[in-house]
Amino acid sequence: MICGAGGLGREVAWLVGEINAARRRWDLLGFLDDDPRRHGSSAGGVPVLGDLGSPLPAGTHAVLAIGDPRARRRAIERLEARAVALATLVHPGVALSPSVSVGEGSVVMPGVVLTVDIWVGRHVLLSPGCTVGHDTVIGDGSSLMPGVHLAGAVTLGERVFVGMGASVISGITIGSDVVLGAGAVVIDHLPPGVTAVGVPARVIREGCKP
Repeated sequence: MICGAGGLGREVAWLVGEINAARRRWDLLGFLDDDPRRHGSSAGGVPVLGDLGSPLPAGTHAVLAIGDPRARRRAIERLEARAVALATLVHPGVALSPSVSVGEGSVVMPGVVLTVDIWVGRHVLLSPGCTVGHDTVIGDGSSLMPGVHLAGAVTLGERVFVGMGASVISGITIGSDVVLGAGAVVIDHLPPGVTAVGVPARVIREGCKP
């Protein structure tokens, strides 16, 4: 089951098809979405069966397809409270070394490059075209939008949202619950709970949690 029937959900459904084309692994049952207007409809030909609290058949796995950081955080909490089994989806064309660890429930889209000694947490989204350098850690629940580039030895805390095309130089630590704007370039450490934008990235909001 894919949690979220929007555009990202349709992309994840396509990813499932790509994985199955290489080696059949998943039966896609449908979407779960908290918008009641979607219930009984379909997205990309896949049915929307209910909300995130709907009963799941035995043996069902779920994966998140929610980009908004606040909604994503709430969905993670609900899945974890229910102890739902998680699907980990990695496109077969992704370039990654044997020393890369990808956590349960994470989604790795095509065009991603993960080099060596990288740890990707649970419920992480790596969108198309992201590159991640050596010795980098990406915390649980973090989302990297298309074209993000993390250099070597970068540490992202939990639930970090990195906007499209942003870059982070080597050795930088970004705290949990940070929102990084599209196209930003991070050249200094960022504390937890801030929003940062620009080149170089500067903090424009403090003390917020997505």
